[in-house]
Amino acid sequence: MIGRHVRVDFPDLDTLHVDAKVDTGAFRTVLHCDRFEEVDTPTGKQLLAVFNLDGHGPRTYYFTKYFMKEFKSSFGEKERRYCIKTTIRIGRKNIKSSVSLTNRRDMKFQVLIGRKTLLRKFLVDVSRKFA
Repeated sequence: MIGRHVRVDFPDLDTLHVDAKVDTGAFRTVLHCDRFEEVDTPTGKQLLAVFNLDGHGPRTYYFTKYFMKEFKSSFGEKERRYCIKTTIRIGRKNIKSSVSLTNRRDMKFQVLIGRKTLLRKFLVDVSRKFA
């Protein structure tokens, strides 16, 4: 059982204790990314992504496995986003999940946990926070 807000870790991204909003209306989990772009490297195209989720300063990562997906916002607008697969730790559960990257700088929560990540793993009690 989790509440509508949880603290999550992203061990693959060396990031701990990030406040996240549980969003059962969203299909996929969304992760704030300060900067993301495809770059040419000697080994081929890679996704460069810069994260600063836990207040310890920006961290730059290169992903060789990523994909593009079209999303529809709550306003009905379509947007193409990069997606990566990473591990999300909620409580004692480690979940390998695909997450979409977008800039959520102006949002209260830099992470939204979507129902694909939650499915058959958690029940959500909307009356609770960080539980």
